[in-house]
Amino acid sequence: MKILFVAFLDGWMGIHIRQFATGFASFGHEVKLLDYKRMARGQNPFARSPKTKHELRHRALEKEIRDFRPDMIIFVIANLKFDFVRIKSFYKNSIVVYDMDGPGWKCYDSLEWTEDVDLLLTVSRVSQRFLRARGVRAEYLAHGVDTAYYHPLELNRQDADFYGSTLSFVGRPTARRIRMFSSIANRGLAVWGRRWSRSGDCPLASLRKTARSKKDIIGGDVVKIYSSSDMMLNILREPLHEPPTIMSLQVFLVPACGTCLLTEWVEELEEAFEPGREVLAFSSEDEFKEQVLRYSGNKKLLAKIGANGRKRCLDNHTHENRAAELLGFIG
Repeated sequence: MKILFVAFLDGWMGIHIRQFATGFASFGHEVKLLDYKRMARGQNPFARSPKTKHELRHRALEKEIRDFRPDMIIFVIANLKFDFVRIKSFYKNSIVVYDMDGPGWKCYDSLEWTEDVDLLLTVSRVSQRFLRARGVRAEYLAHGVDTAYYHPLELNRQDADFYGSTLSFVGRPTARRIRMFSSIANRGLAVWGRRWSRSGDCPLASLRKTARSKKDIIGGDVVKIYSSSDMMLNILREPLHEPPTIMSLQVFLVPACGTCLLTEWVEELEEAFEPGREVLAFSSEDEFKEQVLRYSGNKKLLAKIGANGRKRCLDNHTHENRAAELLGFIG
């Protein structure tokens, strides 16, 4: 089978999509990736109007379909950048759209486009119920992880001192995260992401002091952070905590590195991990602080939970697992 991915291929998303695609390649499928932002540039660097970009994307896709002849196209998009009625006019095989954002995804402003796709995947059970109630064929597909890339590392002293900490968080500041972290800033917390060092994004000086870098961290440096931290923290961004939904990538990447994750409880969590044994979970701000205070000094227990989490990732959450699930939906 030939599979074409259409997605944004820069930064952390590009890393993830490329690793996701290898799950299909491991079964012998031929995979090709297109970056929808680059498709919109064409040969004219001055072509900047939305109408022009829209046309360039579709022309590039039509050409790729003629040349590559894919059996399936998987779109991973943040906005409704493609006209699926138009695509169906020149492409008759399977069209899959993967929602990695859940409730609030901009593509849900209208559902008319779903009539022209063969399968809609989502990382949110809440979104799945919403879609199915409206007659959309929607299947739940959690993120997967490349367990060879995200794995325990033995760092040299210099890297261990820089990347390691008792508690770590990778991501952007939000009002809720700032409030929750302010109560544990003196517990060996390190936060990563360029916005944490800016007073406009993080008004609390006590938290700005915990920022280890003024740059965003991606790629191998993230693996170093995961591997050298005693406990990683994961707090949903607003508004995904009402109702709580979506296991972010970190829910899989951190355990794959053999590190204990303290993550916000979502309904999808217990399908993937056993809380208390493979990850730690909290359901309120008070419980978050209580869990940090209870567990952050118990390195032996944290290491055991991290090891259990990695085993679960190896057994159930690889990209090969996810590729098999997706292909099963297509039949």
